[in-house]
Amino acid sequence: MLKFDRKWAVATCLMVLLIWGNSMVPGTGSGSLSLSIMEAVRGFLHGIGLPYEWVTNFVVRKCAHFTEYMVLGILATHAFDIEGRRTFDVLLPTAVFLLLVPSIDETIQLFVPGRAGMITDVMIDCCGAVTGVVLRYLLRSLICAKKAA
Repeated sequence: MLKFDRKWAVATCLMVLLIWGNSMVPGTGSGSLSLSIMEAVRGFLHGIGLPYEWVTNFVVRKCAHFTEYMVLGILATHAFDIEGRRTFDVLLPTAVFLLLVPSIDETIQLFVPGRAGMITDVMIDCCGAVTGVVLRYLLRSLICAKKAA
């Protein structure tokens, strides 16, 4: 039977709700938030003398996808793999969960005015989730190695 850490499971569920909540924002609201973030990032880069023209609305939106799912990957791995075993019986449910959440997320967007569910976004989301899982295991390995030394 799959064991999970309740505190991390709650944090994971809250992150899923945040992600799905963002997907329910109509296209105009979502687009305006992205543009605000883009302008802030561009202003910051320009202010410190770095190139800023490459920061586009597209880049901001895709980075947001990747980042929120990276966080979800970290949280889900904490929730599902309490002991850091990295075994099939732990990784399979984690992987299924981290594939279902973005699939549902993009499906939600099909029903929101001004939004579109995209397979490419599911792939970006999954890459972010995998990055989160890998980071979590790397950090755990480093901490365990440091404690053993």
